Amino acid sequence: MRRRLLTLTAAVTVICWLINAKRLFTLLFSEYLYKKDFVQFYLMGHALRAGENMYAPLAELAARFDPSVDKWLLISAYPPIVALIGLPLSYLPYFWSVIAWMVFELGCLVAAVILIVRHFGGRSAGTAVFVTVAAYLGCQPIYMDLYLGQVMIPILLLLTLTWLALKSEKDFLAGVLLGIVIAIKLYAWPIALFLLIKGRWRAPVAAVAVFIAANGLMTLLVGTSTILDYYFRVGGAVLAEYIHDPFNFSAWSVGFRYAGIAGGGVAVLTLLSFALALALRSKDFDTGFMVMLAASTILQPISWIHYVVTLLPAFCFIANRREFRVSDLTLSWVLILLIVPGFHHVAHSYPALASWPPLLFILGLMWLIVPKPTREASEISCLAAETT
Repeated sequence: MRRRLLTLTAAVTVICWLINAKRLFTLLFSEYLYKKDFVQFYLMGHALRAGENMYAPLAELAARFDPSVDKWLLISAYPPIVALIGLPLSYLPYFWSVIAWMVFELGCLVAAVILIVRHFGGRSAGTAVFVTVAAYLGCQPIYMDLYLGQVMIPILLLLTLTWLALKSEKDFLAGVLLGIVIAIKLYAWPIALFLLIKGRWRAPVAAVAVFIAANGLMTLLVGTSTILDYYFRVGGAVLAEYIHDPFNFSAWSVGFRYAGIAGGGVAVLTLLSFALALALRSKDFDTGFMVMLAASTILQPISWIHYVVTLLPAFCFIANRREFRVSDLTLSWVLILLIVPGFHHVAHSYPALASWPPLLFILGLMWLIVPKPTREASEISCLAAETT
C-alpha cells in the first residue's frame, strides 16, 4: 500500500510539474516575461554597476538600462543588499538572466527538499512525509515564486539551514544565516525574537550583526543617503501602495483596513503574542521554531501567497508526527481547503474574501504544529503502522 500511495503521489506531482513547466516556458515568450518581481533586483544590479540611484522609479532605470522591462512595478521594494544579487545577473541579457535565476531557484528548492527529507529519515521517512513533499512541490505558491522570479525559495533553503544549525547547537552559524534572510527580505524576525526569549542569544545577536554589516557594506558602495532613502521613504511608499491590496494577507494590512494604524498594531501584537505563547509553551525546540516560522509569513507589513513556500519544514514536521487526534485531522482538511489554488481564482471575484483564507490557514497551522495531549486512545489516529 505504501508503494502504491507513493507511486500515485509521484505521478500526480510529475503531472503538476509538467503543467507548470509548460506554463513557465510559454510565459518566457510572452509579454509576461517582463512582468516579474525579478525586474527589481535586475535593475538594482544595473544601477549599482553604473553608480545610479537604485531607488529611482523603475521606469527611469529601465529607460537607462533596458527599455523592455518598464511595464511592471513603480519602484524597487527590496532592501539595498539585494543589489548584490542583481549585480552578476545584470551582466546578462534580461531573458538569460531570468533563466539563470530560475535555475538557481530550482537548485535551492532541490537542496532544501533533500535536507528536509534527510532530516526526517531519508528513504526511511514516513509515507506522510513523502506525500507532503510531493503535494508541496505541485502547489501553486511554488509556481508563483518561479513565475515572479521571487526570492522565497532561496529563503526556504536559508531558513532550513538555520533550523538545522540550531538543532546542532551551531548558534553563531544559524544567526549568520538568519541575518542574511533578514537583510534580503526583512523576513523571519519573529524567529530571532523567539531565540532571544529562549536564551539562545548568540543567534539573534549574530543575525543583527549581519544585518548591520550588510547595510554598512551597501553604505560604502552607494552612500548613506541611498540607505536612509530606502528605510525612511521607499519602504513606506511600497507599503502604502499595497496595504489595501486584497491579496496582501499580512496581519498589519488586514488590521489597518479595518481600524487604521491602531487596528494594524493590535493585529500584529495579538498574533505575535499568540505565536509566542504557542512556541514558548512547547516542550521541544522544533515545535517552537516551526510555530515562529509560520508566524513569519503574516507578521510582515506585506504578505503574499508565495511566502507559503518557506513552510516546508513545518509541513513535514506535522506529517512526521505519529499520532493525531480526530480534531487535528479535521483541522488539517480544513486548512487544505483554505489553501487550495482554486480559491485564489474565486477570491478574484470576491476581493473582500481574498485575505482571509491564507491568514486563517497560517493561524490554524500554528495551532496544528503544537501537539495536544490526547485523553482517550480511541481519539487517536496512528500513522505508525504503515505497510511497507
